[in-house]
Amino acid sequence: MDGDKISIDRFNRKNYFLWEFAFQMYVMGKELWGIVDGTLAEPVTSSSAEYTKWHTQNDKVVSWMLSIADSYIAMNLRPYKTTSAIWKYSKEVYFQDNEARRFQLENEIADAH
Repeated sequence: MDGDKISIDRFNRKNYFLWEFAFQMYVMGKELWGIVDGTLAEPVTSSSAEYTKWHTQNDKVVSWMLSIADSYIAMNLRPYKTTSAIWKYSKEVYFQDNEARRFQLENEIADAH
């Protein structure tokens, strides 16, 4: 992974919005966003060069995701083998947590005034 060192904050339960944006920009800069958002689908034929290339790229992005996730999040991601599945799961689980947290913070700010 030479040259693939990611310098963004670790993904934890509290920073989904920041992590999502930073990780998306990083992967887009590597021209691999289609692997994450599913627009570059896994090739059907397992004997093709495209299939091998897709899996190599997918595995690279999965390793990036896991390397910047807190350990408890990484453990929850283990069942998912594609970046698009990890991305979807993360959004479903942690986006909701952040919405509730945002609501809580807005209420705390309003109560302070």
